[in-house]
Amino acid sequence: MMEAQLSSQIRTLSYIENEDHPVFGTLVEQILHLLNSRLSFSDILIHQNSPIMLRQPKGLVAVTDSPITKEELEEFFEVIEPNWSERIQDRAFDRSIDLNTARIRANCFTFQGKKRLGCVIRRFPREPMALSQLGLRQCEQDFAKLTSGLVLIIGDTCQGKSTTIASMLDQINKTRSGHIITIEDPVETLIPQRKCIITQREVGFDGDVESYYLGALDALRERPDVIVIGEIRDAQTAQEALALAESGPLVLASLHARSTELGLQKMLRLLGNGEPQAQALAQALRGVLCQALLPSLAGERYYLATECLTSNPEVVKMIESNGIVGIRALMDTKAAAGCYSMNAALKTLLQEKKISIDDARNATTDHIGFLDEKWHK
Repeated sequence: MMEAQLSSQIRTLSYIENEDHPVFGTLVEQILHLLNSRLSFSDILIHQNSPIMLRQPKGLVAVTDSPITKEELEEFFEVIEPNWSERIQDRAFDRSIDLNTARIRANCFTFQGKKRLGCVIRRFPREPMALSQLGLRQCEQDFAKLTSGLVLIIGDTCQGKSTTIASMLDQINKTRSGHIITIEDPVETLIPQRKCIITQREVGFDGDVESYYLGALDALRERPDVIVIGEIRDAQTAQEALALAESGPLVLASLHARSTELGLQKMLRLLGNGEPQAQALAQALRGVLCQALLPSLAGERYYLATECLTSNPEVVKMIESNGIVGIRALMDTKAAAGCYSMNAALKTLLQEKKISIDDARNATTDHIGFLDEKWHK
């Protein structure tokens, strides 16, 4: 009864919005309909005994009033993981799978003391988006032209980091020959073979490799030209990412952090916070791209806002001397050198009336600088 009351406060799509959603089809058919619809959403959320929910730019919305049954969820789990009933006993499990015209990642779990089933589905493009279509500045797109060194793609979870990396890889794939290795959990967008040979390795219990660290350790012996590390989350992986970047290939690595400074501080902390590690990072680093996705004013799409740090002698000196606190001022003043602040991107989106002031305030990586600006009033 309590859940029904809570659900009733979430808006339900109108008949026109849901494009004649097949309420009486199987759960797989309903999911496919949503994946192929024109609706704007990032995730599908499904709880046993509740309607299917979508995470749209402005919040959650129910697709229909019809609840999904335990039997429907079990049937869906069977499609994506035949041994789901064993796997789900220990903890939630992830699966990436192609469903006809769509590719998804499903995280499947139990809740309320294993009495109910649920899953969250993230959809991926079947092929990478063109790099020029993402909304990146030219200096940020130019990271795909690099042939060596380390580029960090940072931001909170679900801010489009994987989409950006996939687009960079495909740009490399279109323009030069080589071996691209990705280490992902799970493999998201499939990169088609063009001029490069593509090795996409999945991290996990029954994946291709047990951890990001071991995947990175393997990579150097596999003659790579470009390596993607899906997430740097521990000291071993950070150290191996740096070692790989020092050894010749281009390394693109994702890191969870709220700003460029915090990302660099996290990387240095994982590396050991010593002077030799700071010097090594300064010499290997080619750039940092920090990004955030903001809902449009109308709520029908997302806009990408980024801040960019491109390595130059001044950046190298700051990192070597652990003067990361000065990086913010450099990004505010060195646009010509390929350094831009998030506030500059937010200013443009606000002036073009594409986003709200509240969403911009939530996304800024420099709250003091944001408050000091006059343009947002």
